[in-house]
Amino acid sequence: MSSWSLAFSERIRYLSEAEGITIEVWLSSDEDTIIPIDAKLDTASTFCVFKPQYAALLGLDLEKGSRERIRTATGSFIAFGHEVTLTVEDLEWPATVYFAADESFPINVVGRVGFIDRPRIGLVDYESLLYLNAYENSLI
Repeated sequence: MSSWSLAFSERIRYLSEAEGITIEVWLSSDEDTIIPIDAKLDTASTFCVFKPQYAALLGLDLEKGSRERIRTATGSFIAFGHEVTLTVEDLEWPATVYFAADESFPINVVGRVGFIDRPRIGLVDYESLLYLNAYENSLI
């Protein structure tokens, strides 16, 4: 039997009573504008998608981003992609994230492109713990 080890620099405890896994991420569009956002970790989501009001708070012109029709199991919606810096705990990286066009978009999600594909991730759901580490520091 093989044995594998991974090391993680960040450990995030999330509320097990909450629906899904909610973590705090920080988005910044420049050095002066950084905002905290509670987002659901969604392993089935291709993209990171946020409510449109966060684009305005970051000083971004929503519709000047790259337009994308995002499809889900129940339909589709329009969103606009923008380059930002995404931060979780002490880890940060550049990412293209999307802001929904619909003002009533109900949720913020971090998905595969821009989040799951950036750090190493470990999940121990029965302990409500999410572990993260930058790729270059993850193997021991």
